[in-house]
Amino acid sequence: MTETANGISVRVGGITAKCAAFGSGPPLLYLHGAFGYAEPPPFLRELADSYSVYAPTHPGFEGDDGLDGIEDLLDLTLYHAELIEALGLERPHVVGHYNGAMTAAEMAVLNSGSLGKIVLAAPAGLWRDDNPGVDYNATPITETRQILFADPDSAIARDMFPTPQDDEEMGWQIIHRVQSLAAVGKFLWPIPDKGLERRARRIKSPALIGVGGEDKIVPPEYADILADAIPNSRSATFAGGGHMFPFELPSEFARTIREFLSD
Repeated sequence: MTETANGISVRVGGITAKCAAFGSGPPLLYLHGAFGYAEPPPFLRELADSYSVYAPTHPGFEGDDGLDGIEDLLDLTLYHAELIEALGLERPHVVGHYNGAMTAAEMAVLNSGSLGKIVLAAPAGLWRDDNPGVDYNATPITETRQILFADPDSAIARDMFPTPQDDEEMGWQIIHRVQSLAAVGKFLWPIPDKGLERRARRIKSPALIGVGGEDKIVPPEYADILADAIPNSRSATFAGGGHMFPFELPSEFARTIREFLSD
């Protein structure tokens, strides 16, 4: 384990995992989604008053290496299990968003005994033909905020996805989008259903499944579907939030997590 200016880094197999680390208390691991990964989100800062937060960067994001060494969803799940060992965490709670939530659920499927409670925010991994949600990969970059946020003109939406001022800024936004979706799409394409719903009965960790009431990517009904499949679980809908509800409603999300973990 190596300390850096922004956190710590550890070797997991042949991959260098970079991880922000802050706060104090029982360990909490955050697995980010395809969006809003550049720095730890505000709700984690609130949770850091009660927990030691670890927020690693998913392989393939921000130009990180290692994605070629992870072939499939099972590899990704085992990579994160090894990451917990490399970080020296004992039964951490795990909070995940979108693909990070799917990974957290798969980790609990394989070995709930190594985890505390899990929080799955807008989890990927489910599919219904009659309500599949919007395919973000096919959405023009100019419609990013409209797809991700309940209020695309809110301050947080404009801060996270600003309107590009020139062609150079647009180019960088396109590059970041392609990198992030390539890192996620490897495990979600062509559809995200890889059997999680069928395996979810094996999860022994208490689970909270949260969705935004106006999520266009993960339909809100998916929370109840997954909660029905996971024993000892509950669902929560965050009214007024879209796919990025953890960022749109950070204090409400942090409070809900804290109440769930302290039960």
